[in-house]
Amino acid sequence: MPIVKTCDFFRLEAGEVSVLTFSSPGANILSTAALVRLIDAMDSLRADEVKAVVITAEGGTFIAGADIKEMSVFSQKDAGAFAALFHRAMNIIEEFPCPVIAAVNGFALGGGAELTLACDIVIASEAAVFGQPEINLGIIPGGGATQRLSRRVGGLKAKEMIFTGRRVNAAEALAIGLVNKVVAKDKLMDEAMAVARAIASKPVQCLAAAKSLINSGTPGREIDAFGRMFSYDDPKRLMDEFLARKK
Repeated sequence: MPIVKTCDFFRLEAGEVSVLTFSSPGANILSTAALVRLIDAMDSLRADEVKAVVITAEGGTFIAGADIKEMSVFSQKDAGAFAALFHRAMNIIEEFPCPVIAAVNGFALGGGAELTLACDIVIASEAAVFGQPEINLGIIPGGGATQRLSRRVGGLKAKEMIFTGRRVNAAEALAIGLVNKVVAKDKLMDEAMAVARAIASKPVQCLAAAKSLINSGTPGREIDAFGRMFSYDDPKRLMDEFLARKK
């Protein structure tokens, strides 16, 4: 049975496939308090035997963005500290040893879109909407979009989205490579969990090594990691099974 932990911002079901569900009353937003809780939650999973994490939300909004009311009274120093905290939270997701899947049910704007950029796989419902509207508030993205969005969709499209602040629906998000797949809203979690379980069936050391190399690897690191895989029992077992099927 999964271990269930709750706070004011989300519910965490910790297990081999862990599910973090944002569930704030009204719209889900990423305040300072929510980011601290998110960091704590992701850190708490490191001691568990987790092979995949799904991040999703209840209601019609995935994450509407950062807390504008909180930001409206920021000094320059406050804003810098908030951005640093935001980056720390997104980096923990991006660098988490196992794959993290975003199951986006509705609006993923500003910080919500940035959270999906930190994830490894994004499954969107037909109702999902993405955008970086920060420029409409006189600011720029502060949770990593200026860096991650261009890597996801290319520099031209990233500049267009950030410069105009316009929203992108699920169909366009799929077309530009912002998401992996679009499904009917009532099939979203079924699809996300199917992907997560398929991933969880793979050797955990392979998942961790492949994710790290894709994010920030070099040819030399790949060579070392490839060799290291043969220090585990899985290659012999799986290759023997493969060869047996070929007979």
